[in-house]
Amino acid sequence: MRLEDVRALMRATPFRPFRMHLTNGETYDVYHPDMLLATLGAVHIAAPSPGRPPDDPGSVRIVSLYHLMKVEYLSSPPVNSNEVAG
Repeated sequence: MRLEDVRALMRATPFRPFRMHLTNGETYDVYHPDMLLATLGAVHIAAPSPGRPPDDPGSVRIVSLYHLMKVEYLSSPPVNSNEVAG
């Protein structure tokens, strides 16, 4: 995938959550544009820690753009267990 394509996804208004598919079969869900940093040749992805809220940065994965196979839009954001229905 090209750097321009990733940046277009990040800058879309309104932002639409998406899933990134890598060549090794890993996937990363991106629910906010601040979860990504697109640089020349790589994407830095904030990956939440297991069992933590989706907006918890947890750790960062650095992925070469060459390994980013496809992107698909997600239908809705994850349910945050800390939110109270009202």
